[in-house]
Amino acid sequence: MLKSLIKRINFRKYEHAKYMLFIPIYMAIFLLEERNITSDYFVSYVPLDDLIPFCEWFVIPYFSWYPLMLGTGFYLFAKDPEGFKNYMIYIGAGFLLIVLFYAFLPNGQNLRPTSFDRSNILIDVVKWTYSRDTNTNVLPSLHVVGTMGAMFALLESKSVRKLWFKLFIIILAISISLSTVYIKQHSILDVFTGVPLGIIYYFAVYKWAPHLKMAKETRSREVHASRY
Repeated sequence: MLKSLIKRINFRKYEHAKYMLFIPIYMAIFLLEERNITSDYFVSYVPLDDLIPFCEWFVIPYFSWYPLMLGTGFYLFAKDPEGFKNYMIYIGAGFLLIVLFYAFLPNGQNLRPTSFDRSNILIDVVKWTYSRDTNTNVLPSLHVVGTMGAMFALLESKSVRKLWFKLFIIILAISISLSTVYIKQHSILDVFTGVPLGIIYYFAVYKWAPHLKMAKETRSREVHASRY
């Protein structure tokens, strides 16, 4: 029965799944850093951080990051193999470079409030987040870069045509990026470094790489034609 099932699977159709191999590599390094980088780190901070108030409502868009990242992956895997490949390269290779930077420059932030003057379910979620996620490995923000990766992947996908949906994704991406500083998970410095990095990744994956590929194919055709 298992052999019969394997024979029915069109592996060529899902060849783009191999690009997910980036993810376990980056995750293994990141988890190792989360466990070992606990002190003696560069403190990510600028005076602007003191002017940004804590607001627990932003924990809602903050956690929207997870369905956005996973939803984008599942959608592109099913609907746009080329878009999925680009998304995985952006996220996988991009995140890998960031976690390697964390190893080179261990960093963290000390902005989390130690007490709260009010109590509600959102505050409880923030407290739970603090208990589960360390305050280290923040510069640049994976949250911000990942959000931009999902946004660019959907905006560049030919299968996404609805203007209202594209506007929704842009607004959601902005909200998620802002949420990182309003719930004090990140310094604004993490955002200021994450945004330009995300833009560089965009041009590398969606503009420069296709241009280089096209130029290579053109030269190959010219060489082939010159032989005949």
